[in-house]
Amino acid sequence: MLAFSAALVFSNCQSLNAIFKEPVVSLRSVELTGISFTGAELLCKVNVENPNNFNIIFPEIDWKFFINTNSFISGVLKNNEPIKSRRTTVVDIPVSVKYVDVFNTFASLRGNKSVDYKIALDVKIAFADLINKVWHLEHNGNFPVLQIPAVSFRGIDVKNISLTRLDFELNLEIENKNIFAMTVNRLSYVLAINNSQWSNGNVQNIKIAADGKAVIPISFSINSLNMISEITQIITRNTDVSYLFTGDLRLGADLPVLTDLGTSVNASGTTRLSM
Repeated sequence: MLAFSAALVFSNCQSLNAIFKEPVVSLRSVELTGISFTGAELLCKVNVENPNNFNIIFPEIDWKFFINTNSFISGVLKNNEPIKSRRTTVVDIPVSVKYVDVFNTFASLRGNKSVDYKIALDVKIAFADLINKVWHLEHNGNFPVLQIPAVSFRGIDVKNISLTRLDFELNLEIENKNIFAMTVNRLSYVLAINNSQWSNGNVQNIKIAADGKAVIPISFSINSLNMISEITQIITRNTDVSYLFTGDLRLGADLPVLTDLGTSVNASGTTRLSM
């Protein structure tokens, strides 16, 4: 009986081994899915193909994220969902990177406009006594460190003076410190001179090259008689004025994941009204 039982178990194991096919595990992609002035989001996708006629358990995935070959963050992904029979299941492993954490950990990277990374995954699948295997997957890449564009006030030119109207041109310079081109989707602003509002409005669709600058001329007019008299005296005396330029800047970029990112603008100081 013992011999018969052993033979039966051995026969069953041989039968199971004959019908069981090993899963196929591969790295599908690693993509940048989000970016802001504070960090970046990446998504790693792993294909798990189950060629069998029955479900197998979801793999346990240990992942490690390296910055310039140095270990940075890690995690473990588990799930109770089965890998369906005769299907390929795509497993998502999201990775969130905060710039402040990167620079606090690796001070030498401060000022870098992009960061090299590596993601390493151990995909573990165990099924009955038939398989207990680990697949090692790796991917190398880099992600940009988004820089906030610098907005500089370049003065106000007087374009026309009359008894009923004053025409001006405000010049702004926007510097794009990033390694990719950006677009000013919209800049909504308010300009105050000597604590009095002179102009408000918006400009749109301004292209700025990678590591480049763009000067934005903004034309406006004043037709208040009281203000015209006061401003004319300022121009005649060639005296300094204080300015406060505030606004909301909406940006896009030559990156699929960056279409409308906002930041505030606040510039103040003194200037002269140039003829």
